[in-house]
Amino acid sequence: MNTVFIVHGYRAAPQNHWFPWLAQKIQSVGAACEIVHLEDSSAPQYEVWKECLHMQISPLDENSIVVAHSLGCLSSLDFLSEALKGKKLKAIFLIAPFKESLPALPELNGFIQQAKIDEHVIRTAIQKRFIFLSNNDPYVTAPESIRLGFAIHAQMVEIKSAGHFMQDDGFVEFSELWEKLNHLLV
Repeated sequence: MNTVFIVHGYRAAPQNHWFPWLAQKIQSVGAACEIVHLEDSSAPQYEVWKECLHMQISPLDENSIVVAHSLGCLSSLDFLSEALKGKKLKAIFLIAPFKESLPALPELNGFIQQAKIDEHVIRTAIQKRFIFLSNNDPYVTAPESIRLGFAIHAQMVEIKSAGHFMQDDGFVEFSELWEKLNHLLV
């Protein structure tokens, strides 16, 4: 059976944005879904988030899919760079991802500098890699997501005027993401 893990980002929680809607869609087609809870998302600590991922994303195998948003993308890629050695993952969906410091969010610099992505592991252990980016994201610019996309050889999908893919941007549902994800679940 397919299992999808949804990983939220900075200043978010499992009940925010499009996460509950997506979990319901995933479960409606008979797949398992877990929305990972990352502690203290308003003041994220690298080691704490890494431990949260380690405790909640299991089992990891060729039927596992990770969907992550914003800082959750970086955290997931860092975690998977170690966790996937000798394993395969079906797919990863990265929404507004980045791998370098963000001028709009300097408070995250310390966290970002600790995270390490093994691009070779990500490219070879994850069968399908998708990045969703927006042309008007106030926190993560399109070039920041594109640079990561090239590094991990991801299929990139631009959604015009989507902001940072948050509830405030109108994202309580995310049909473009579901369309791509659903193909892997049926």
